[in-house]
Amino acid sequence: MDSESGTPLASFEAKWTAAHPELDLALKFVAERDRSAQAAFACLVFELEHAAFATRDAEPAAIKLQWWAEEFVRAGKGEARHPLTQALATHPAFASIAPARWFAAVRGALAQRDPEPAADRAALLQGYEQLYAPLSAIEAGLFGVDAQASAQVASSVRALHESASLSDSLRAGRLPLPLDLLARHRLARGDLARTSAPQTAALSDWLQAVAAELDGVRKARLTPLRAAMAAAHRVRARRAARADDPLAALNGSLGQLPFPAVWAAWRAGRRSPA
Repeated sequence: MDSESGTPLASFEAKWTAAHPELDLALKFVAERDRSAQAAFACLVFELEHAAFATRDAEPAAIKLQWWAEEFVRAGKGEARHPLTQALATHPAFASIAPARWFAAVRGALAQRDPEPAADRAALLQGYEQLYAPLSAIEAGLFGVDAQASAQVASSVRALHESASLSDSLRAGRLPLPLDLLARHRLARGDLARTSAPQTAALSDWLQAVAAELDGVRKARLTPLRAAMAAAHRVRARRAARADDPLAALNGSLGQLPFPAVWAAWRAGRRSPA
């Protein structure tokens, strides 16, 4: 398994596991033939997410994403340089992934840098899907999963992480809750960063709404990694929504591994194509 210390992917998997503790466990339920490729793909998604959401300055983010676009071209020609694309290129289905899909993912990552406020839940999640829909189409081509369900999971999980890092998201110019929800609770954008009864109520409603999105993929064919992510965040969102301080509860839960994630990963592993 590539996550062992000293392997080329170890440092990338360490970053990935620190952000999503459920994924290291889920990898144990992946068929051995796909384990390295699924780990590499998950780490690659994490690298694109970092450029899209976590790199503070626009120019370094754009340079990084441009480098990835060029790397995907090289990988398609059998000339991959990065350990992640090198590992992914060993998968038999890698050559069948059209370059346009990789370019769509890079464009989707760039689109996250300066988003417009979303009118409602559907619009907010669709904004994230600009990144996750092309990535999930690639994931489906590689691993035979339900691309729409995978994109729904990834977008919902991103919505929760943007909410958890509320102050950082707002400083970066992103509004992690939809405008109709703010209007319902009589909150202006500037009010969202301050703890108050309306802010608590809005966050609680939002977490319940995102948990409902994750409910909709329980029976979908997903990788064990994606299934574990969906189950873990569904539990986290529901528990935080019931808390007196939803934001603190959500942040406190991200480093914990709820048991339903184990069950979901096992079940997804059993559903994987033989």
